Amino acid sequence: MTRKRKRRINPVFLWLLLAAACGLFIFEFARMPMFPLRWTFLAAGVILLALALLYVLSAKATPRNSFIRILNSVLTVAVLIASLLMPYYTDKISELFNSITGNKVKISVYVLTSEYKNAHNDIFWDAMGTYEDLSAYTDGRFITTVSSDTENQLYAVDEIRTKLGVQLKTVDRASVQEAVYSLYQNEGDLLIMSEAYESIVADIEGFENFKNDTIKIYTVTRTMDGTTESRSKVTKEPFSIFFGGNDETGELSLIGRTDVDMVVTVNPNTHQISIVSLPRDSYVPNPALGDARDKLTHLGLHTIDNTLNGLSSYLDEPIENYVLINFTTYMKIIDALGGVDVDNPYAFHFWDNYDMYFEEGPLHLDGDRALHYVRERKTLPDGDFGRNMHQQLVMKAIISKLTSAEVISHFNDLLAALNGTFLTNLPSDSIYALCRKQLSENITWNIVNYHVEGGVGTEYCASVPSTPLSIVYPYPNQIEFVKQVINEVVGGNIVEQQEMPEGSFYTEENGY
Repeated sequence: MTRKRKRRINPVFLWLLLAAACGLFIFEFARMPMFPLRWTFLAAGVILLALALLYVLSAKATPRNSFIRILNSVLTVAVLIASLLMPYYTDKISELFNSITGNKVKISVYVLTSEYKNAHNDIFWDAMGTYEDLSAYTDGRFITTVSSDTENQLYAVDEIRTKLGVQLKTVDRASVQEAVYSLYQNEGDLLIMSEAYESIVADIEGFENFKNDTIKIYTVTRTMDGTTESRSKVTKEPFSIFFGGNDETGELSLIGRTDVDMVVTVNPNTHQISIVSLPRDSYVPNPALGDARDKLTHLGLHTIDNTLNGLSSYLDEPIENYVLINFTTYMKIIDALGGVDVDNPYAFHFWDNYDMYFEEGPLHLDGDRALHYVRERKTLPDGDFGRNMHQQLVMKAIISKLTSAEVISHFNDLLAALNGTFLTNLPSDSIYALCRKQLSENITWNIVNYHVEGGVGTEYCASVPSTPLSIVYPYPNQIEFVKQVINEVVGGNIVEQQEMPEGSFYTEENGY
């Protein structure tokens, strides 16, 4: 009886499939916007040499040689998977930047709780009851702040008028503080206020429990016009980025306080970076309020563009780019990078958690510990100024990690961590261009960092004009120093880390 011969796939046929897969890989690799062109030629050269070697082995292999057939098959599958993953990651990165939103502001209607009114019956004996349905307030008195938050207030009043179908009875006040005071004094039944002001109200003496004393019965969402677009040629010209952060979690917005205020200036030609941080309570001109003095953190209440304009004038450097994050983003990024390393200048512990202790010297910080590290100020010898220094140390560590080859191993985790957790006006094309430059030149960045200090005092602020608030007067000589550093970086000069001059209010102009 004749025995049937077992048919085997020819190794050369499998090699042809591998060659086709490699062709697809090279095509997709060339389309990856973050890779330099020479990397494509290098990858193609390596692949062609490997294919030539495999062809020789495949042509010489006998039909019974299973090793070559298995090798060609495994490599074909691996190359096909890699070819499919490249456009997948490109789409994810583009989506990450191009789907960024945050140009919405929420304006809510607040009423005092029945518990608060009952506890202060001497003031609210003739007040309306507390209802959670807006329709119950057709005869209510609405407290507004049209003069200080014009566009949002007018938009909300129009929306509420349409919903209720009546002309609203309004009581307008010059500032948020006066409006809140009127609510507490029964001079109106409802308060119309942008939610971004909640944090300011909680800082005002007498209104610390505002969130507990009130309830929101209605919210209007307004879509703002787009913010300033980035025009920076990030691989050819120096540029500055404002990094802003708030101490909250959850949804980010282009309107709100910035509790971290950092300006990063980059010269892509000389590979210089300067990081300058300012105290959040710095007493600076507020462009949105006629350059009246205000806390730096309050500038963001009039959109991120107002913060960029204010800092551009204050530091004599055009700042067109921004990145906004919050605590949620911060922890996710650091964990995605596998943690960061800092050289801690002195030991301290977190004020309400003695187990969260940071020793002097080299530290490796995960997301949670890094967050505690940059939040602490109460146990530091220099308070809020020390916190600014810690924020800079961690920022420098993040930049070093992002520009190292190690970031490749954390790439997938980093993309997942960043999804929906930051706001920026830098387009994906700019990010790709920076990646290509970094990969092509294998740049080692020279980073200098400075945190401005100042004297502490109390002043009336433009955003809250009725009550003095705690503020910081930045030292003029330190402001001039960091201006010079930024100017040196932009001008293409080599900068080295120096000691910040000791703070002084003496200048030739003021003579003291």
